Amino acid sequence: MKNIITKWQINYFTYFYFFLAFLCGYFKNSCFIFIIVIIHELGHILTIKLFKYQIISITLYPFGGITKIDKPINSSINKELLIASSGILMQLLLSLFIHDKLFKYYNLMIMLFNIIPIIPLDGNKIINLILDKFLPYEYSLKYSNYLSIISLIIFIIYNIISPNKNYLICSFLIFTIIITLKNQKYLIHKFYLERYLHSFPYHKIESNQNLNIHLLKKNTLHFFKYHNRYIHEKGLLKQIFKQ
Repeated sequence: MKNIITKWQINYFTYFYFFLAFLCGYFKNSCFIFIIVIIHELGHILTIKLFKYQIISITLYPFGGITKIDKPINSSINKELLIASSGILMQLLLSLFIHDKLFKYYNLMIMLFNIIPIIPLDGNKIINLILDKFLPYEYSLKYSNYLSIISLIIFIIYNIISPNKNYLICSFLIFTIIITLKNQKYLIHKFYLERYLHSFPYHKIESNQNLNIHLLKKNTLHFFKYHNRYIHEKGLLKQIFKQ
């Protein structure tokens, strides 16, 4: 437990936000939001520890938190789905015990916000993982990124026409998406390198007629048919990483 406490960090902007909230008379509201954010992240932390993954850091922002985990990309999809949804589930549990109307309102708003499929929100992670069940990793990653960009555009338009402007949140989401898209090639390369270097507990076996490494799916062991014989996926990956 002591080790987890040292992983918590508060973004410097959060202190500035609380200072402004105090000056503007919204300190109580900000405290409610911050408490909900902490409880949300605790939901993620509990499931992360349940599956014995290592936590790198937990960063708290004025409107949300980001928990970074040290785990393979080829981890179990079902475990990752539970981790991604556990923050929202913790908030649902919290709503059963809290009766303050303002607190319940913020709790609901943060839940709804988190299910939007925009990077780095839980909604995007859940959509990406559901796509991983049916599509190759590269395709599910790209499609979830496209959906994230479309959702962000809609979210920005909504904020422009809405009386409650959340330009700070929009700026944060734009910045995060840009960073994520820049790292997309790295993630894809890491996904293939993990498959080449390690063996994972695959749940399915799939044969492919084309020698196309981009067809690799999470939780699925692939064989490729070539000249009436089947090549293990590591054989195909070896040709790439031995070049």
